[in-house]
Amino acid sequence: MTRRTSVRAGGVGGRWRVGPLRATAHDDEGMVLLETALSIPLLLVVTVALAWALSVATASLSLGDAARAAARDIARGESVEDSIARVASTVPGAHASVEDDGDVAVVVVTEDVRAAIPLLSGIPVTITQRVAIPKEWT
Repeated sequence: MTRRTSVRAGGVGGRWRVGPLRATAHDDEGMVLLETALSIPLLLVVTVALAWALSVATASLSLGDAARAAARDIARGESVEDSIARVASTVPGAHASVEDDGDVAVVVVTEDVRAAIPLLSGIPVTITQRVAIPKEWT
């Protein structure tokens, strides 16, 4: 007569069932589709965010360059109107102003940057660059 023994867990009296050691391809059929369906929109959102950040950074750099050039021109004695006109031609849509601070030429350039994507075009970001350069003449 053969005697059967069972494995008991912690004295509770339950039996353990041991399943197959590795999963079959049938078990993972839907997971690939689900992971792809979730990852594609996430990658799209990350791509849009990076493109938006790149456009804001590019606009900030161009505003800084235009403000520096205008402040340098004013510090060298050129007319304020010509310097502001150059800023307007360099960065269309930007607003430039000059502050008289005694021996320093201060130029402030401001622009509202909107996303090129229609979904995000209602969210403007205001970028302001302020540059102060000492005047070469007094």
